[in-house]
Amino acid sequence: MRGLTFATKFALTLSATALLSVGAIGYWLSSISLDALTQNARTFYDVVAHDVKSRLQEKTEATTRLLFTAQSILADPELSTQTAYKFISDALNRDNTNALGVYDIEGNFVDAFAKPGRDNLPRQLPRSLVDSLHTVPEKVLIWHTTWNAESRTPIIPIATGYTRGDGSRGILACALDGDELSVFITRASQESFSGRSDRMYIVDDSLRLLASYDTVALRKQLPLIGKGIFKEITDVSQISFNRDAVASKEYIGLGGEEMVGTYISIPELQSALVIEQPASFVYRSVYEMRQSVIFGLIAVGTAAIVISLAVARQLSRPINQLLEASKRIARQDFAYRLDESRNDEFGILFRSSNHVAAELARYQQMNLNQIVGTRNKLESVVRQASDGFIVIEPNHAIFVMNDVFARWFGVDSRAVEGRSFLEALPNDNLKQIILEAFTSPEPQIPAQFSLQLIGEVNETIVKGTFARVMSDNQLTAVMGVLRDVTREVAIDRMKTELVSVVAHELRSPLNTIRGFSELIAKGLDEEETKEFASIISTEADRLNSVITKFLDLNRIESGRTDIHKVPFRLHEVVQKVIKVNMPLAEAKHMTVELDIPHSTTPILGDPELIGQVVLNLFSNAVKYSDPAKTIRVAIEEGVTEMRVSVQDQGYGISESAKEKLFTKFFRATDDARVSQHVGTGLGLAFIKEIVEKHGGTMGVESQLNIGSTFWFTLPK
Repeated sequence: MRGLTFATKFALTLSATALLSVGAIGYWLSSISLDALTQNARTFYDVVAHDVKSRLQEKTEATTRLLFTAQSILADPELSTQTAYKFISDALNRDNTNALGVYDIEGNFVDAFAKPGRDNLPRQLPRSLVDSLHTVPEKVLIWHTTWNAESRTPIIPIATGYTRGDGSRGILACALDGDELSVFITRASQESFSGRSDRMYIVDDSLRLLASYDTVALRKQLPLIGKGIFKEITDVSQISFNRDAVASKEYIGLGGEEMVGTYISIPELQSALVIEQPASFVYRSVYEMRQSVIFGLIAVGTAAIVISLAVARQLSRPINQLLEASKRIARQDFAYRLDESRNDEFGILFRSSNHVAAELARYQQMNLNQIVGTRNKLESVVRQASDGFIVIEPNHAIFVMNDVFARWFGVDSRAVEGRSFLEALPNDNLKQIILEAFTSPEPQIPAQFSLQLIGEVNETIVKGTFARVMSDNQLTAVMGVLRDVTREVAIDRMKTELVSVVAHELRSPLNTIRGFSELIAKGLDEEETKEFASIISTEADRLNSVITKFLDLNRIESGRTDIHKVPFRLHEVVQKVIKVNMPLAEAKHMTVELDIPHSTTPILGDPELIGQVVLNLFSNAVKYSDPAKTIRVAIEEGVTEMRVSVQDQGYGISESAKEKLFTKFFRATDDARVSQHVGTGLGLAFIKEIVEKHGGTMGVESQLNIGSTFWFTLPK
């Protein structure tokens, strides 16, 4: 708009404002329609999802009933094997299940009842499923999604144990396979979305395709973590389909297109059903409405510009007179005057301009530029200071406040200036200290505040002074300067706590050594001398252990300890540590279960330090568990990291203790039995530093009186 007169710009601005208002209203109306369409779409998806889910649940329940029927037939001692098999075949023909398999007690395939060409049974049941059936032999278990090597499709095994009348045992199993489920949801998609077969798919609890119209993608089994409707999920540990849940959202689909979709969990199958449509299809009517609004705005805008130019001509003359007056004033020609006879708004402006010219002529002798310049410099220094700064005038009005001070106390620095601090400031303690600065004989009033800032978890501590500014024995202002001392206060507190804890940990063994040394010095028989000397040696070892662990931890934290990273296999380190330290568990008659792969991908790290991490977790699990309990050590290999977990059935740890569990010298004492075991509180802090130096993470999951699971991860 450069080169246009003010009147033209003003008229065009009014036109633009009107157009923007109309456009905003049109956009608002389309947004309301968009919201309504979104809500309708999500409601429709929700209804369809629940309908498909119920049909899947009916299919699963029918399969479960078939297994119970076959189980009861085989358990009948009066039926021969041939008769029992005939009854089972009849039950299968009446049911919509494709096949029912008979397996031995180890999960190996023995025989099958199958409809022609519909045998989708695996030749070997998953080991974990077989183990679980041994625990609950009479219960039907719906297992995790697995891979059928024969058909190259995902399947969901459904199995139960059986016992024949002659006492022989085995396993009955059915399977929901990906091809069968794909046909089911493809048909459901076509029924619900006017013949479109690509509107639904099912994923398992690892976000891999379980059923889809796209059979190629189904067999590739590519994970959908962080993609499509599951874009917020970045790790398998975040997935939980064990309870009913429905989520609707907008997102970028797998093909890069904007989508609107809903997923609903199917807890019985530990999976989720996804229903989605392109946003362009859902919002088509809204897009057409917005296009109409744009064309209307173009037409109205053209007419508005023509009218604006006509109005601008009427405004140009008085505005040009005002511009001339402004130029004269800028040249310090304060004698120029405008015609004040006009009765419209420009007459008021002309009179105001003449008044300004007269006042400027009066102040011309006062060197106003110097006064304004000095004030601007002072205000600039205050506003740019890194500390909190406030200046208050004698009448209690806030003269200036910088943004740092305003942010600490939750106000707008520009909005409060000129107002009384008693009304503008919300903090009562702050107002009390400022009042004290006005009335106290002391020239400076110290101040300290603990503030909870928005968006920050920890308190912010600020400290400083409020001082009176005097001129010729008259109060000119009260000035306050505050500085953020949160970090300094935290460091002082940590130093105090560290000295206290170290003193406590060292005092006990030192007192024991001194006490038994005095007893030996008084003269004892040989047996007592040996006993007390042994106690002194033990306490000295304990004292040395505390100091050594503390120094090792400090060296690792400061980077002075060299970590010799070499390629090694994690499962070999874990097996070696457990094997060497197995006597610890055997001494307490404890069972150690290992869920460790036969081979793992080599990773880069210091195997000796990683061995110390595993040893600490294993020895803690033994130490803080009652005898005859079970300890489970597992290794899970992911795409980008390795995960080691040590699970016990010990005393457990409370939620409040978990927050400090990995800090130096802290011991969780929720259970009184913990105090019966000697410990320094340095072990977990030490191994956490080792894991983090390797680029990994460490954590714990625990419940009091149930047990704990300590875990750590290492990058591959």
